Amino acid sequence: MNKFLSAKQIALIAVFCALLIGGQVAFAAISGIEIVTVLFLCFCFCFGARCGVLCAVAFSLLRCFVFGFSPTAIVLYLIYYPLFALCFGALGKIKDEDFKGFWFLGIIMLVFCAVCILLILFDLIKISKIFKPTIEAFLWILAVLFFVIFLLLIFIKNKRLVVVCAFAAIFTICFTLLDDFITPCFLRYSKEATLAYFYASFLAMLPQTVCSVISVLILFPPLCKLFKLSINKNRE
Repeated sequence: MNKFLSAKQIALIAVFCALLIGGQVAFAAISGIEIVTVLFLCFCFCFGARCGVLCAVAFSLLRCFVFGFSPTAIVLYLIYYPLFALCFGALGKIKDEDFKGFWFLGIIMLVFCAVCILLILFDLIKISKIFKPTIEAFLWILAVLFFVIFLLLIFIKNKRLVVVCAFAAIFTICFTLLDDFITPCFLRYSKEATLAYFYASFLAMLPQTVCSVISVLILFPPLCKLFKLSINKNRE
């Protein structure tokens, strides 16, 4: 493996970074809807972790010129997206038949589902009665989504697609949870303010998670096919 990137790889990273920023700008006005996850996921899956991490760092910093230099956002993006790139870059190296070994994801989906249901049934949501019904409805939808992914992992033959969707959902949730930790710590929120910020984040997390799963299910196969076609042409 070459220690340095080729001119084509550098150009590819630059163009794709611009595409990610453009996609984020295009959907910035619509809360919970984004295209970055599926685009970057397919890029890392096809072009590898090294290109993915470099693109992640570039994207995390350059987007600040459009959305502003928020310290919490910079820290969040610089932690989240490189890890995202490493994960999906590693998944891209796994053979199709080996994805059958990811049975443990079904257990993780069931655990997420159970947590959502327990929060509702045992009245563990400590928040204003005004927002509580909304949060509970969102948790029910999230529980159903996790259970659907669990069923897909069992019955769908294309395990690779379902595994990628499952990781996309997990990472989308982790993005919000990481923000729920970084922002209150950086801004020194009180316990009450931290809890309110955590529950308020559900309003964005649910549509983002659903959007990630649906967009990956629809766009992952054609985008990967397109990217791999371009890789094969460059090798010729």
